[in-house]
Amino acid sequence: MKHLPKAVERLISQFDKLPGIGPKTSEKLVWHLLGRPKEDLQEFADSLIQAQEDITVCPMCFNYADTTPCSICADKSRTTDKICVVAETQDVQAIEKLHSFNGLFHVLHGVINPPDGITPDKLKIKELVERIDKTKPKEIILALNHDINGETTSLYLGKLLKSLNIRVTRLAKGLPSGSEIEYADDVTLSYALKDRKEL
Repeated sequence: MKHLPKAVERLISQFDKLPGIGPKTSEKLVWHLLGRPKEDLQEFADSLIQAQEDITVCPMCFNYADTTPCSICADKSRTTDKICVVAETQDVQAIEKLHSFNGLFHVLHGVINPPDGITPDKLKIKELVERIDKTKPKEIILALNHDINGETTSLYLGKLLKSLNIRVTRLAKGLPSGSEIEYADDVTLSYALKDRKEL
């Protein structure tokens, strides 16, 4: 980046680290922020730091939360016989927006991806098995992306959980191969959830 002030270069490189943000968008965001009043920037920075300090991980489902347990696990109106397994917290939010699933969640915090060093022991899989053993749900719904890592994780979990003599289903129609759950529209995701298939 020729002729850019070093401070601007540093800021752009920080935005470049965010998922889905390329160099041009990073530069655009930096110039936008630099044009904001100092008070706005201070509030933005304070909000980020405050969020990191206030957010915790629910000890039951491993969703990000500001209470222990999280509001979903603490909700007595939810059914406990279905656990929807997702890769990330944002997938919980995508499914919750549908208002058509009233069970509980389990967040793996990633998917199996050996080239990146993410093996099953790095995910919340052991905790899922322990939770199933303790709470005895009737069904586990695998709501993982239909890409190669999501498929690998689903196959691994399918084999592992079948040995526990539990019904394991997977999101079906409507989610094309390679798609990401958090970006699916509500109708598509709702249909996929409703038409899940047993593994």
